Amino acid sequence: MGNYDAIVIGSGVGGLAAALKIARSGCSVLVLEAMTAFGGYLNPFHRKGYTFDTGLHLIGRLAKEDTFSMLLEELGLSNALEFIELDPEGFDRYIFPDYELKLGKGKERLVEQLIADFPKEEQGIIKFFRIFHKIIKAATDTGAMEGGLLSKLAYILKNPVMIKYSRVPYEKLLNRVTSDRHLQAVLAANCAYYGIHPAKASIITAIMVWDHYFNGAYYPKGGSGVFRDAFVNNLQNHGAVLKNRSRVLSIDRQGNEFFVNTESEEQYDARVVISNADPVITFEHLIKSEIIPPQIKRKVNGLRPSGGSFYAFLGTDLDLPSLGITDAAIHHFDKFDINTIYEDWFSPIPSEDKDCSYFFMTSSSLKDPGGGHAPKGFHNVEIITGTNYNYFKNWVDLPSMKRGKDYQHLKEEIGKRLISAAERYIPGLSQNLDFVEYATPLTNEYWVNAVKGGNYGPLQTPDQVGPGRFMAQTAGIEGLFLAGAGTHGGGIMPCLQSGLLAGTKAVKYLQA
Repeated sequence: MGNYDAIVIGSGVGGLAAALKIARSGCSVLVLEAMTAFGGYLNPFHRKGYTFDTGLHLIGRLAKEDTFSMLLEELGLSNALEFIELDPEGFDRYIFPDYELKLGKGKERLVEQLIADFPKEEQGIIKFFRIFHKIIKAATDTGAMEGGLLSKLAYILKNPVMIKYSRVPYEKLLNRVTSDRHLQAVLAANCAYYGIHPAKASIITAIMVWDHYFNGAYYPKGGSGVFRDAFVNNLQNHGAVLKNRSRVLSIDRQGNEFFVNTESEEQYDARVVISNADPVITFEHLIKSEIIPPQIKRKVNGLRPSGGSFYAFLGTDLDLPSLGITDAAIHHFDKFDINTIYEDWFSPIPSEDKDCSYFFMTSSSLKDPGGGHAPKGFHNVEIITGTNYNYFKNWVDLPSMKRGKDYQHLKEEIGKRLISAAERYIPGLSQNLDFVEYATPLTNEYWVNAVKGGNYGPLQTPDQVGPGRFMAQTAGIEGLFLAGAGTHGGGIMPCLQSGLLAGTKAVKYLQA
């Protein structure tokens, strides 16, 4: 039994940010993590001298006085972290048949390259970025909506672009500015960063992700584990208590107190609870049903999870720079029809002779050569592609590491195809592997409690972005606040921002 001002459930970046904000205010806070290690997708894993990131590959908005750097400053982490700027000439390579876009620092660079590559579409490109600016302005002005009905009406009148585009898919905007299917594909090429194709993706999400990297891309020196440790160390320095192997089973509220019970039969109470778990987990599995407002139950019942991924974590003795592999991430597309690529992920498992039609490839040992990500003379490589949770449904109820030979065989067959597809960039990769490990949506489901293994929380469709999520960090239960991908969206910065805002609201509640 322990009494705290606040209890944070889940130690993903949203939970850590919320807890640190509360701890820095002088309030007592307890962080409960179900797994052995803290950090969620910030938690790397180590094998045979290799270190692999599981969710952090690059971060934007880290230039001086930019959004992410200001968030870190508010949390007191600016001096605890160092970041490496990735190649400003091209930190992302979007590679289609007979076409490549190198995304580098500066929006103007992108506009100039697109016009040079698609000269007949110059007016459409200019129109796209004119709408782009209006959406960014409106999306960054959402704080104006928190003052009640009149404020919301004023916001709508000031930003009519949100009425026009917030409830329709990204493809509608693409169709409006150009009929060139190749250009449309290029303008949707970063969709892996939000996990859904233009026919279904939120325009707001697509535009915000483009905007996130226009001031450059960065990688934390030492990797995602160092990023995580900066939070943990600062939390401990401010008196926070962090407990791993403390899976929460239930949350109840009696009077002005919450009572949180764990799998190890411990009970803690606090005036405030912040859940960094997915809203479906929070409201369908943790919070006592009788204290959940009916409208929240209806909202949660309608949430659909984002898609899952298949991962190949590799170690190789190949000299990657000599093969043209740099710190830039590679996004490979077999075709320009991105919608079809994503729809293929929900079809039967591809035949053995079919390459993966899309994959993302990155190497932290190239982004951070001195970071100890691989043994000397070796490199680590991470290759990721989308996949369907249902491919693995036969093993859903079996514990991790005990799913049997058939599951292992399926992983190896998919993994071999993925490695074979990547050999167009790294010739000889399959014959020069020092380490191999694969992960599926079931891995995400187990390690980070992701609903059906989804990488980004609720699917980022128009109806599940903004009001369709829990952007206000509240859910109609006094003293309960929410953080994580179910609020602002998937990705490191949205989750960190959600935690900071949830922590801020929790402190105000505690000090009222």
